[in-house]
Amino acid sequence: MDLARYAELFRTEVREHLAGIDGALVALADGRQEGAVDELFRATHTIKGMAGAMGYSSVEQMAHATETLLAAVRETSAPADATLLALLYEATDALAQHVDDAVDGHDTRVVSLPLLERLASVADSLDGGQASRTTGTWRVPIEEMQAELNAELNSELHAELNAEQSGELQSALQDATPGSATARLVAVTLAPDAPLKSVRAQIVLAKLEQLGAVQGTEPTVQTLTDSFDGVFTVAITSAHSDSELEAAARSAGDVQRVSVRAPEVRRAVRDVLRHVRIDLKRIDALLDLVGELVISRDRLLSVADATGDRQVIATAQEMSRLVSALQDEILQARMVPVGQVFDRFPRLVRDVARDLGKEIVFTMEGRDITLDRSMLDAIGDPIVHLLRNAIDHGFESAEERVAAGKPEAGRLVLRAVRDRAAIVIAVQDDGRGIDRDRILSKAIAEGRADPTLTSLSDDDLVKLLAQPGFSTAASVTSVSGRGVGIDVVASRVRALGGALDIETTPGEGTTFLLRLPVTLAIVRALLVQVGEATYAVPTAHVVEAVEFDDVDRQSIAGRESVNIRGEVFPLVRLRLLFGDSAGDDAGAQLIVVDAGGQRVACKVDALAGQQDIVVKQFDAVRGATALFSGATILGDGSPALIVDVGSLA
Repeated sequence: MDLARYAELFRTEVREHLAGIDGALVALADGRQEGAVDELFRATHTIKGMAGAMGYSSVEQMAHATETLLAAVRETSAPADATLLALLYEATDALAQHVDDAVDGHDTRVVSLPLLERLASVADSLDGGQASRTTGTWRVPIEEMQAELNAELNSELHAELNAEQSGELQSALQDATPGSATARLVAVTLAPDAPLKSVRAQIVLAKLEQLGAVQGTEPTVQTLTDSFDGVFTVAITSAHSDSELEAAARSAGDVQRVSVRAPEVRRAVRDVLRHVRIDLKRIDALLDLVGELVISRDRLLSVADATGDRQVIATAQEMSRLVSALQDEILQARMVPVGQVFDRFPRLVRDVARDLGKEIVFTMEGRDITLDRSMLDAIGDPIVHLLRNAIDHGFESAEERVAAGKPEAGRLVLRAVRDRAAIVIAVQDDGRGIDRDRILSKAIAEGRADPTLTSLSDDDLVKLLAQPGFSTAASVTSVSGRGVGIDVVASRVRALGGALDIETTPGEGTTFLLRLPVTLAIVRALLVQVGEATYAVPTAHVVEAVEFDDVDRQSIAGRESVNIRGEVFPLVRLRLLFGDSAGDDAGAQLIVVDAGGQRVACKVDALAGQQDIVVKQFDAVRGATALFSGATILGDGSPALIVDVGSLA
């Protein structure tokens, strides 16, 4: 079997397990040892099994050494002190590096011998030297690996590995068994210190043969040598019970563990066909094609209506329904839980908090909220900046918190919630809050703010903090001080068609809110006429539309505003904003949009309807005002710019 074609699938699988390992290490550091150690052992063991099947020796060796230590921790219930945690983190980082090296074709990198020796030394100190060493020749425990892979049931890699590695052993059990005999797999693990393991395995085999017909072993009896690790599986058909088979195997002596189960390969292969891993590029290409279909659909509907032929119109409408259904299915296929990104942050928070000498209690909420995959990939860096900013700037020292009557440990929350057609991601801390006076003073001193300003609104605060190079840190550290954090966040969020908002209370804490569209690919938009051009405004941001003549106009603080049913909104004349002439107010329309928590009334010449639009990204002219987040093609084939609502506030 050509395993090279499964390399990326292997990397994807292992990264999921490594994310679970990071989460379990954080739980271990928090004192939740029982479940965390089991999760660490299971994930490491699965990685070892898959690496062995792929032939990645360095990954297999590193995982085996880590697994040996975890086995000792689990069996002795040793407490996870700082030294053990640091060693496990180091081993996990090394394991991740070897995985990337192996998949990239550099599996020849030698595993660090000092690290292996430290892992083995700590394992020996815990269990009195009973842990199996990592320097000998050993095989992957096939039965345990297969059980792990069967439990996963989620990739073509697993199906083929199961079929090829244990196909002969399993097929031997498919023949009809006489009488009441049933097929079983007996997995045997000999004691680590058992002498002459190959001989002991032969004794176990002889004991089992007294209770039934042995169909085969994995590995085969002929290949067993004293260097094998003492783990093997026997395929047997017998009328005796599982407990009798187990007792027979244990009676051979020097047997540490025995498990008996029915073969499951056929069911596993059948189930795995329900899940297929697909390269994301294929999904992206499919979505692009669906987007073109959507454009063609809208044009076809226009042409069909113009013909007046009922049959043509009915056919076009039926095709429109099918394209819409196909579009929804493709979009759903791209939706993944935000937990896939969130799961890598607990360790980040722990490491940054440790470097800064702060104690942080980190919680995550809304991990099951789904988001488009492309959006999910893009929000990782902004969240990293906000988390690091909260730990460094947001939280006081332990002494300051105690003096203020707060718990010594700060509370940091990462939350995802659905709000209409948008997703809001919040980073909330219970720290000192943002000192608006200090921000304003420094901004004025650096010439970034009007010297006449006496206070900052939340909107003004966001605009100042998001300016490149602006920082309130007294000195540059490894975490902050260069003034790029909030700037990067605001730029990335705006590029995604979202908005950044801040809620802060001195002495109580700060919340950064990222309001994002669910998907970047196809969105519902309100088409508006401004001058001679048509523009698209995402309906997720549109609150309402009213006649311009029906509202009261007034001036507040020198800015033109409108009063709609007693509520006052700033007025933005899009003609002037887009560089056109003022135009006539007669027949004009107002659309009220939510621009990052602040509502703005936008004057347009006319409303042209609603339409699903395919978002096409483009690079704006360097130095130009960021008024548009992309472009689209309308049903009549003409282009239209998509208004960046966040830039209107």
